[in-house]
Amino acid sequence: MRWAVSVLGFGLLGFFGFYLWKVSRSEVAEPDLAGPAAVIGELPQHARRILVVGLVLFAAAVILACAEPLAHNLIAAGTELGIDEFLLVQWLAPLASEAPEFIVAILFAVRGNGAAAIGTLISSKVNQWTMLVGSLPVAYLLGGGGAALHLDGRQVEEFLLTATQTLLGVAALLALRFPRWAAWTLLGLFAVQFALPGQEARYVLCGVYAVIAVAAFVRNRRHILPTLAAPFRGAPDDDDQPPREGGEQVGVTGSCFLR
Repeated sequence: MRWAVSVLGFGLLGFFGFYLWKVSRSEVAEPDLAGPAAVIGELPQHARRILVVGLVLFAAAVILACAEPLAHNLIAAGTELGIDEFLLVQWLAPLASEAPEFIVAILFAVRGNGAAAIGTLISSKVNQWTMLVGSLPVAYLLGGGGAALHLDGRQVEEFLLTATQTLLGVAALLALRFPRWAAWTLLGLFAVQFALPGQEARYVLCGVYAVIAVAAFVRNRRHILPTLAAPFRGAPDDDDQPPREGGEQVGVTGSCFLR
């Protein structure tokens, strides 16, 4: 059983590799580039690829150089200011690291490109729940820490809370639409968790997420099997798409955003 966590980690990394392979083979519309992205896009293909690889390697080097000092300094600052170090590591660090994708998604939405906005956030979530989560037990094993990560009650609670939030998001997006009730529900429950710091209250909140998610799965049940089969078949034509429910909601079908 101790090896089960490491096997799960490798499995999640495999899912991420499959996701990258499928994305690389999918047909995408020509992007509307602006600013530095437009300058890079106008470069010859060979020079553009070298520059992009160089930017990725530089970003990786900066992360490796800054990640550990940032974590230690966060904990030290929290100790000096009397702030819970778990709160700093759990909320402040991710907020700083994920702020760029939030800003990009907001800019897409403000400019009326809602499909790209929600796609940016979904891509980030796929990254987190496959590569990021899968890397933790693997890195722990390779670092000599054993075959299983040992979590305390608070870590389990936060992990479960994030998992049930994701479950609700998946259930709400099965119909390829992001209804307003789901947006307000996710925002409201996310705000409620700050008023319920206790462990038991957070487990109750996880249950609330799960119940709403089950209701959303039931409502969108006819989309479950097509969604599960979608990664293993080619991109369907627009005529093959099942009809979507109406209502006052914002939806994504293909690369278009419907109202």
